[in-house]
Amino acid sequence: MRLRFINFLKRHVGLLSFCRTVIRGMMKITYLFPIRKKTMLFASFGGRNFDDSPRAIYDEICNRREFDDWKLIWAFVAPERFTLPRGEKVKIDSFRFFRTLFTARVWVSNSGMDRGFELRNPRILRVETWHGTPLKKICGEEHTNAIKKNRYVSAPDKTAIRCAQSEYDREILARVLVAEKDTFLLCDLPRNDALLRYTPKDKAAIRSTLGIPQGKKVLLYVPTYREYLLNEKKETYLAPPIDLKKWEKRLGGEYVLLIRAHYAVNAALALTENDFVRDVSAYERLNDLYAVADVLLSDYSSAFIDASILGMPMLCFAYDLEEYEEKRGLYLDLAENLPCPICKTEDEVLDEIAHLDMAEASAQTEGFRRRFAPYAGHATDTVVDEMQRRLKL
Repeated sequence: MRLRFINFLKRHVGLLSFCRTVIRGMMKITYLFPIRKKTMLFASFGGRNFDDSPRAIYDEICNRREFDDWKLIWAFVAPERFTLPRGEKVKIDSFRFFRTLFTARVWVSNSGMDRGFELRNPRILRVETWHGTPLKKICGEEHTNAIKKNRYVSAPDKTAIRCAQSEYDREILARVLVAEKDTFLLCDLPRNDALLRYTPKDKAAIRSTLGIPQGKKVLLYVPTYREYLLNEKKETYLAPPIDLKKWEKRLGGEYVLLIRAHYAVNAALALTENDFVRDVSAYERLNDLYAVADVLLSDYSSAFIDASILGMPMLCFAYDLEEYEEKRGLYLDLAENLPCPICKTEDEVLDEIAHLDMAEASAQTEGFRRRFAPYAGHATDTVVDEMQRRLKL
């Protein structure tokens, strides 16, 4: 019911715009609420997960003695699904959630904590990491079904702590989030620090967990979602034009295919898993999948930037490029900027994989990384150090 209501509002932009304007004005009274000075509220992807950059920051907070006496609270859509090493859980959009939201000293999130109302209480320190460099248009700049951010905010925000992977995404995020560029730390994303720490033993354990046989390469397919593709239940779904039997025939002797749907996809491919193909959409740690992948296949996703940190070969399967550009829009010219060919059909993808020069492709990825992810490795420390500076700890 909650998901259907959210999707309904997204399809009725005028109604959503009116509701947000009214509620945002009413919520300004919460700026007067007393602040609990040692309370920190976390959320990842709107409460869906216990992962990503908020998790990396949380883990570091737990390891620093300066935060030993802080209350750490995670907001979840389904709190019963998660176990916390430390702290408390709260159900997102509940009364207790909003009470915590309005009174916590610090918010840490990767896709907005304030449920879209752009609350900017000067007494609350907001850590807004975002969740990837945007190739596709976001936050009101999409071509269709878009709500313009600047309707709600009169002046660029100067107070939050934000992360950028490069000058490229800092420029875009500063505009769409209505923020001063100086609020962005050029440090990459905290979630990506772990990419550089996997050992051969770690990778072997992940392969074992996923049931990947020794000697097989891993092809990781990470398509993004199309918000305009809705099934009869008004859920977003994933339907790339691929014949997995053909893929298995061409690649099954050498590869295992892992398919990871975007977190916003409600109805992914109806996969029949076997020795060749696995649906890893529900696998908790995306970084694990990057760590064991030999080749990345994606489309309009920031996965290209994150995976480039590991220097792996990449391929782009943009089977609906013209439609996507028309309905969503892209910031980046894929052919000009990605370190790989743009494939429109599955046969083109399979041919590229069959003739892939791994060393040459990795070298092309390295050039791409130097442009779009040059600061990777120490983002978590950089962000938490800045939090301590702001909090005077």
